[in-house]
Amino acid sequence: MTAADKVRVAIDAMGGDHGPQVTLAAAHKALHDDPGLELIVVGSPVIASLILKWPRDIAERVEHVVCEAVLPMDVSASHALRHGRETSLGRTVTLVGERRADAAVSAGNTGAIMALARMQLGMITGIDRPALMAALPSGRQSVWVLDLGANVGVDARRLFEFAQLGATAAEILGGRAPRIGLLNIGHEDSKGPDAVREAARLIDQRADLDYAGFVEADQVFSGQVDVVVCDGFAGNVLLKSAEGAMRILFEQLRQQLSSTLAGWMCRRRLKPLRDTFDPARHNGAPLLGLAGVVIKSHGGAGPDAFAHAIAMAALEARRGLVGELERRLWAGD
Repeated sequence: MTAADKVRVAIDAMGGDHGPQVTLAAAHKALHDDPGLELIVVGSPVIASLILKWPRDIAERVEHVVCEAVLPMDVSASHALRHGRETSLGRTVTLVGERRADAAVSAGNTGAIMALARMQLGMITGIDRPALMAALPSGRQSVWVLDLGANVGVDARRLFEFAQLGATAAEILGGRAPRIGLLNIGHEDSKGPDAVREAARLIDQRADLDYAGFVEADQVFSGQVDVVVCDGFAGNVLLKSAEGAMRILFEQLRQQLSSTLAGWMCRRRLKPLRDTFDPARHNGAPLLGLAGVVIKSHGGAGPDAFAHAIAMAALEARRGLVGELERRLWAGD
């Protein structure tokens, strides 16, 4: 293992709906899966005694930072800015700003994460607000969608920034130049809000962006494009609608196939398909545009899903995503 393989990720052990019950199990799994990973676990004093029970080769790669204060999941961004710096979330982000960690992961409140990260890490030059991006399953490999809820109302210039950020991140993390689509209610140039139509003009003018045009919601997962750009309201609705539809579909299949032996055998053959669309395999959304790697995990994530978010943080840090984003954005101006 080379020095380049090693990476240190700080995790907010207290955030999310389940706290240490999930985050510690996820930390153990992530360390087991990645020999070059080191973790800084921020949270309750009792965490230290739990880590001591782990195998030595895993436990010795963990540093524990004691912090008992926790931001509630329904906290406002303004409250987080006033009172959140000495909480588990605030301390986790601070570790990145102090360069003690290469990346941070939390399942806490999205607005609180964004507010504290902007304050403590700052933004890439030329970017005003971070965008939340995630890879979702599609007809080919996956489709990256942003913004997923960090920015509810945005203008055309912001959508253009999202396209730049998403295209660069998708290429660095996915290993191929992406085609970009702009989420809209139709394909025609006359369709959609003024901000979306103006954003299409701005994106189409850039020679370094492979713009494929407008994409309707039912085509997002078809594999026609690699990156879908939208505002945070539309993106969040799209994400949660897709997750809900998948849950209902697989629950109905489970019930229908459980009544007979033949059905039970079919369930086993459907497992790879279910795994492909399992939200846990796509958990971990980077806040693009920050001058540091910060990953937002789903608040209700289980151990496998939170471990995937940790792995995403390690991948971004190893590939130097933040520096590469800044370099390419400036090179394109």
